[in-house]
This record gives sequence, C-alpha cells and structure tokens, in this order.
Amino acid sequence: MSSTPIRDNKRDRVIDLYKEGKNMREIAKDVHMSFSVIGKIIRESNGQTQPIPEKPKSNRAKAFQMFTEGKDTIEVLQILDLGYNEVREYYGEYLTLKNMTEFIDFYRKNQRYIPFLLKVIEKLKNKELFDTEADLLIDYLSQIHSFDSMKDQLQHEINCSLLRKKVLEDEIKTLEDIKAKLSYRPNRFKSLSEDS
Repeated sequence: MSSTPIRDNKRDRVIDLYKEGKNMREIAKDVHMSFSVIGKIIRESNGQTQPIPEKPKSNRAKAFQMFTEGKDTIEVLQILDLGYNEVREYYGEYLTLKNMTEFIDFYRKNQRYIPFLLKVIEKLKNKELFDTEADLLIDYLSQIHSFDSMKDQLQHEINCSLLRKKVLEDEIKTLEDIKAKLSYRPNRFKSLSEDS
C-alpha cells in the first residue's frame, strides 16, 4: 500500500471511531472525509466488499432533512405519515436549531398580520411600493400596535368598572334590605308603645 503517514493516521482514526460506535456522520465530521472513503476504509478493515448499511433514520431526522430540503410541514406530515403535533414539534425544534426562535416568536405574536405583510413584501419586490411608503406603513403599524395596547388597557378598565358596579349594586341591595327591615320594626314598636 502506497499511502502517506497522514493517510495512515486518518485511516487508523476512522477505524478507531468506528469501533467506538460512531456513525458515518460523526466520523466524517471528525476526520473531514467523505462518506464513501470512510465506508471503504471500514469495509477494508472488516474484510468486506459491500457497503455497511446506515442505521435507519428516526422520524425526527427524516423531518429535519425534509425541512432542510425546503419541504413544508404539510408535505412532511403527508410523506412521513406523522400526526400534526409531532410535525409541529419537529418544526419548532428545527427552527430553534437554525436560530430562528425570533421568527417563531414574531409569528406567534403577529399571526393575524402575516397575510398583510406578505402582500407588502410582494409589492416591494414588484416595485409597486417604495421605501418611503414602506416607512410610513411601518409607522402606521406601530400605531396600530399602540392602539391595540390602548384597547387592551381600556378593556381592562371597563372590566374593573363593571366589577365595581357589581360591588356597588350588591352594597345597594344590602342597604335596601337593612332599610326594609328597619322600616318594618318601627311599626312594631309603635304598636307595643300603644298597648302600654
């Protein structure tokens, strides 16, 4: 064999990693070699001529691969025959691993605006909307957010006022009951004083 010492070191490293139970991806990452070269080294070390079969991928790994290929959640659900919650969980993990948690948070907070934002993006791409108009639009959207906050605050104040109203109504009812009892008693006392 006419291989250089570096290749012999890498070959030995591949075999050692394989014996440690590492899979092809882990070995390739460590030694920076292609799967085919790693497979050939392992087969030669075992006296085999056929490729070593990879262990089957989990549904999670298959879903991640499909998301990486640009497939959407519906395609993944259909192809892998998974449940909605499982695909949603995998997609959330995928986005988190891709450092897209800000996108997820934005989406959850602004779901109702997504169709509108997509239209704006399309108009920007088609040059139907210009930067200055987009800036105005952003200002308007921030005002809408402020209005939503004010609406929430006003709704809270309305709820508190309704609660206070209910408490006051209950107090009035209690006072009316006391008044009714007191107005009944003086008549009883008059009849007692007349009898004496």
